[in-house]
Amino acid sequence: MWRKTVARERTQTEFLDDAMRRVEFDGALRLRADATLDRSASDEPLIADALRAPQTPPHHAEGPCLRDHLRLMLQTLYAVLDGTLRLTNVEEFARLKGFEGEVKEMEETIKENAALFEVFALCHDAAKWSLTYFDAPEGSRGWGLGFVNDRREGTDPETHVALARRRDDFLARFNAFASEHPGLSGSEAEAEFFEAFRIEVHYAGHGRAIHSPTYHGLLERVSKKFSLTPRNVDLLETLITHHLDPVDDFSSSKSKPALITRYNALADKHGYDADDFIDLLQACVLLDTVCGSRRVGTPAHDASVIERFLRSEHDFAPWRRAEKERRREQERTRARNAAFRETKLDGVALMDLLDMEPGPKFGETLRRVHQAIADGTPLPKFGKNIDKELETRIEDYFERAFEKGE
Repeated sequence: MWRKTVARERTQTEFLDDAMRRVEFDGALRLRADATLDRSASDEPLIADALRAPQTPPHHAEGPCLRDHLRLMLQTLYAVLDGTLRLTNVEEFARLKGFEGEVKEMEETIKENAALFEVFALCHDAAKWSLTYFDAPEGSRGWGLGFVNDRREGTDPETHVALARRRDDFLARFNAFASEHPGLSGSEAEAEFFEAFRIEVHYAGHGRAIHSPTYHGLLERVSKKFSLTPRNVDLLETLITHHLDPVDDFSSSKSKPALITRYNALADKHGYDADDFIDLLQACVLLDTVCGSRRVGTPAHDASVIERFLRSEHDFAPWRRAEKERRREQERTRARNAAFRETKLDGVALMDLLDMEPGPKFGETLRRVHQAIADGTPLPKFGKNIDKELETRIEDYFERAFEKGE
């Protein structure tokens, strides 16, 4: 039984689009994400407004408003936390040969900083409501209706009222369109409305707006509700400010190791550990851009920015990656040995089970048992009763390991 389970866990992968469809339509994950959004909107009018911010293809096809984006981000976060989504089983990540440790570390980073990423999801796009502006190609219906703005208008106080009116006009037109097409889902109505009007929504400088008193105050209040420290608030402010930078920096198909210098310098400026900061930023990009955003076309969820970010980091300092892998292996060994002790598969417990004395013969037997567990290969035979007890202990070992996502 346990050998079949091990083989299945190691070989079964799914493409990211399939994984995200599974996550998106998981009722329990959706309820949990909606509960977080509703609770936060009830506490914070700024979040309540932000959830209504319009969004459009090509970059946001997950639904017509920001709530759809934040819900999918939170569903992804909760799926990683409860093991519904394992990054190492996603085909696009599994085929990054040599980067298995980095992918696993990204998953662990999310699990170890769950509250931080919840606050990131809730606050990183909060300024979109007030900074919304529009664009449409010449000759389109949207262009004819005047949905064309200069990017600078989004931050110009003199045009703020006019842009707010245009935002309300956009929402009214979309709602009317959706009412006329009652059989469409939110994302389908969003796509058809976009095809009909070709209006694109943009948000001028929404990430850097976190520095303003209004949105920094929001970040502090939400962080306090999630029991985050002032140091976490500072870290989140930096992550939110720069959460879109990697999307631009690693848009090219080539590795760009020189760009890692920027992120090291940014971490140094704020007194962060550079490796830890980059790990957190990569996880932000995963939740926000890769999983939380759906694009028009195939694939709908594009993991390439993470791949290029990881490759660039490696090419910048290959020796650092080797050192991190050495530390990971030490941690894996410690965790495995602890699990062996918990399930009575360590040397002392097996010596008692097998009624053997310390020495080279027992050492070789112990090695063969542990190797069989690691590889999922047949165990040595010790007799019916001992074999049965050993199988029971091994099943317990794997149940514990898989519950922890190991």
